[in-house]
Amino acid sequence: MATLNANACTDADEIREIIDTDLTEAQINAFINMAYTTTLALVGNLGACGGSTMLCEIQKLLAAHFITLRERQTKSESIGGEWSVSYTAPESAGLGASLYGQQAMALDCSGILVKAGLKKATFHVTNYGVLEDVDLPEDSS
Repeated sequence: MATLNANACTDADEIREIIDTDLTEAQINAFINMAYTTTLALVGNLGACGGSTMLCEIQKLLAAHFITLRERQTKSESIGGEWSVSYTAPESAGLGASLYGQQAMALDCSGILVKAGLKKATFHVTNYGVLEDVDLPEDSS
């Protein structure tokens, strides 16, 4: 059973106001704690765009984002004749995978959440021989 972090600025009832879920309070608390930990990087970086008030809104949105990733989201339902339902998978990765994550990134004026989702490129160069000077033809234009 997850106990809500005392420093988190939201609770299960506030999360239920923005996302419909059947999760228990303890389960929601686990996602709030994740959101709180994620927003620690934002502390002191929101300054003129809302400060601690904005930080709390971002925590709520991140908790809802994490819940969305756990629960399957209904894409379509059909009742005529026979019952059918289909679920959708996130179309992008990271915070872009849910409307709540996208809203959290939009509220973060520091850009930290957007940067956290960027893929880092790495490359390796291997030299298998001795580099030699090569004479290149001169440009005749």
